[in-house]
Amino acid sequence: MPSLLSTFEFIRDRRRILRLPSAKPSARAIYHAWLQLRRYPKANRDKPLTIELGNTVIHAQNWLELEFLFNEVFIGNEYLVKLPRRDPFIIDCGANIGCATLYFKLHYPDARILAFEPNPYCFEMLKQNVGANSLKNVALVQAACASAEGTTTFHVNPGFSPMSSAIGNRDEKQKTVPIEVRLVKLSDSIHEDVDLLKLDIEGGEWEVFADLVASGKLGRIHRMAIEYHHRYGTTEVKMSRFLKILEDAGYTYSLGVDIKAERRFMGVFQDVMIYAVKLGMEDKAQG
Repeated sequence: MPSLLSTFEFIRDRRRILRLPSAKPSARAIYHAWLQLRRYPKANRDKPLTIELGNTVIHAQNWLELEFLFNEVFIGNEYLVKLPRRDPFIIDCGANIGCATLYFKLHYPDARILAFEPNPYCFEMLKQNVGANSLKNVALVQAACASAEGTTTFHVNPGFSPMSSAIGNRDEKQKTVPIEVRLVKLSDSIHEDVDLLKLDIEGGEWEVFADLVASGKLGRIHRMAIEYHHRYGTTEVKMSRFLKILEDAGYTYSLGVDIKAERRFMGVFQDVMIYAVKLGMEDKAQG
């Protein structure tokens, strides 16, 4: 029998999902997909699985990864954005298994998407999700974006791919597998204005920005949703310098931070969402 607390949490989460703003395909479809995850047998959670989101199917390597990504992307609406075109050009840098790519296509069916993912295991799942949903105008690149072409050691977390990184092991309690992956420059793929850059590459954002600034391509990006990894792999505090790059290039931004109360004054690693937009392109306030 579920505890009173778990029942309360279920009701709270259900209400939150059914009230999601701008939900695609619908809040009810997201709720039913969430139910599939909640009810998935615990004995099978370390195996590949598939859930249905309306007419969309999502394949994943295991339950833990999909539960995390689904909550982040579809329930947390981390990449909800109003774009002025029906056919925006979107770059998904750090696509993982493709949840954000699917999210963008649900909101903008005519979007052109360029997705980068270096992890070969995630890349195969990304291809599967794009193919299973017959997504058009989606180009996939198996590589990590950096400041120069070449190869690097990439640390794969076999049980939880969102924590895989070229920087190193994010969680010392988790064993990682080092593999060699290809490096490309994101600037080489930018030949027109980019409506949205989604950047979630576990500490590699400095490398990408070095390339974008050096090439002069940063200014061609209208909006960015960046997961900045504060103090990842270093004790150096340099987030202000990252924000200064945006300011100097003519962007304004909003920050999203979720940190547990007991960690607020510890000066430790944390994820910070940076939502940047070129000055003059800001969304208009409602009401």
